Amino acid sequence: MEPKAVVVDVDGTITDGYPVLDFDAASVLRNIERQGIRVVLASGRAAWELYSLSMFLGLCRIAVGENGAVVLNKDPMTLKMLADSWEPLRALAYLEKNLQGVKVKRTLPRFTEVVLERSPEVELVRKSLLESGIPVKVLDSGYAYHVVCQHVEKSLGVKEALKILEIDPAETVAIGDSETDVSLFDLCGLGISVGNGDEEAKRRADYVTRGFGGQGLVEAIDYALENFDPSRRVLE
Repeated sequence: MEPKAVVVDVDGTITDGYPVLDFDAASVLRNIERQGIRVVLASGRAAWELYSLSMFLGLCRIAVGENGAVVLNKDPMTLKMLADSWEPLRALAYLEKNLQGVKVKRTLPRFTEVVLERSPEVELVRKSLLESGIPVKVLDSGYAYHVVCQHVEKSLGVKEALKILEIDPAETVAIGDSETDVSLFDLCGLGISVGNGDEEAKRRADYVTRGFGGQGLVEAIDYALENFDPSRRVLE
C-alpha cells in the first residue's frame, strides 16, 4: 500500500549540491502530492524558508523548521513554537567565552536555536556545553551546528504536523541524510537515508539509497511506493 505522507529533509536530500534544488526530486515530490500523498518538509532551516519552498513546489504548505521546534500550518503567520531561544543563547555566550573558533553562521533569523559554523569539531562543542551545565544539545546537520533545547528533535514538530493532517506516523515515510533525521526514522513507518547520509543516518535507516542527494530522493520515493508496509513496525 502507499503511504499517506512523506516527511522530507531539504539540504543534502532534495538538493544537488548546496543549496541547489534537484529538479528531478522536485518533480517527484510534486507528483506524489498530486496523487494525494502529503509531503511535509522538515529541516534545520527557518520555517518561512520551508513554507516558501513548499508553496512553490505545490506541496501541502505544512512545514517543520528549526529541527522540529517550529511548525507552520499553510499560512506564513501560523507559527507554533515548541521551544524558545533562551538556553541556546546562554550556550552561545558560554561558547564564545570558553571555546576558540566558535562562529555564528549567517542565516535567516531563528526563534528557537543558535546556528553555528561547523568548526571546531562538533565533539569539542558538545564537550564544552556539557561542562557548562546548560540544558542544550548540539545537532550536526552536515551544513551547520544547531544549538537547541534538550527536548528538541525533528520528530517533535513532525508529530504536530501529522496531527494537523490527521495522519498516523505509522502511515508515513521519512527521508533524510543526517543525524538530525534519525528521530524521524524512529517515528515513521519507514525511514530512508539517501546515499550521502552520515553514518548515523545510514545505520538507523530501514533503507539506504545508492543515489546521492536529489537522485537518492527519487530512488527513495520509488522504493517507498513499492515496499511500504505500515504493519512491519510496532510503534509506541
